[in-house]
Amino acid sequence: MKSRAGFRSLGWLAPLTVGLLLIATVAAFGWSQRLKREPLVIDRVEYIALGQTQNGESPTVFSPNGDCKRDRMSINFRTTRSDTADVDIIGLGGNSIRNLARDRFFKRYREHTLIWDGRKDDGRVPMTGKYRVRVTMHGEDRVLYLPGYIRLHKYTPRGESGCADQVEWSYSVKEAGKPARPATKDDFQGNTP
Repeated sequence: MKSRAGFRSLGWLAPLTVGLLLIATVAAFGWSQRLKREPLVIDRVEYIALGQTQNGESPTVFSPNGDCKRDRMSINFRTTRSDTADVDIIGLGGNSIRNLARDRFFKRYREHTLIWDGRKDDGRVPMTGKYRVRVTMHGEDRVLYLPGYIRLHKYTPRGESGCADQVEWSYSVKEAGKPARPATKDDFQGNTP
C-alpha cells in the first residue's frame, strides 16, 4: 500500500511532461516556419567551364591540361547577406584541396565570380572526380556547401590545341616629331632609347 501512495504523489509529473513536450513542439514548428521564409544565404549558383568550346556551349566538365579548351572553371553565385568568407574546393573525404578566397568580403545581393584553374594549393592537378565548393561565412558562423558538383577530368590534350588562335599583341612607341617604331624591352623598363 505504501508504494501505491508514492505513485499517486507523482501523478502530476506525466501531464507536466506532456505539456512541456507540446510547448517545445509548437516552438520548434514556429522556428522552422521562420527559417523557411528567410531567403537563402547563397543562391543563383552556376558552374561554367571557360575556354574555347564548340557551338557556343557552356559545359560543366573541365580539364586543366593546357590545351586552352575548358581549362578553367568559373564559379558564379550571389549572396543575400554581406559577410566575410573563405571559399574552398573540397575533394574526396571533405578535405580542402584549394583555397579560392580567404577573408574576402562578399556584399549582399551581388553576383560573385571565382575562377578555379583546376590545381591544388601545391600546384598539382588533382585526380579525375567530382569536387564541391564550400563557403565559410565568418559573421554568420555558417559553413555552406554550394549545390551541385564540379567535374574535373585529368587527361592529356588530344588533337589541335585551341591556344593557336590566341591574339598576339605588338606595341609601338611614338615620340613627338618622330615616326612610330616597334617597342623594345627598354621602353617597358622606364629607359628611353
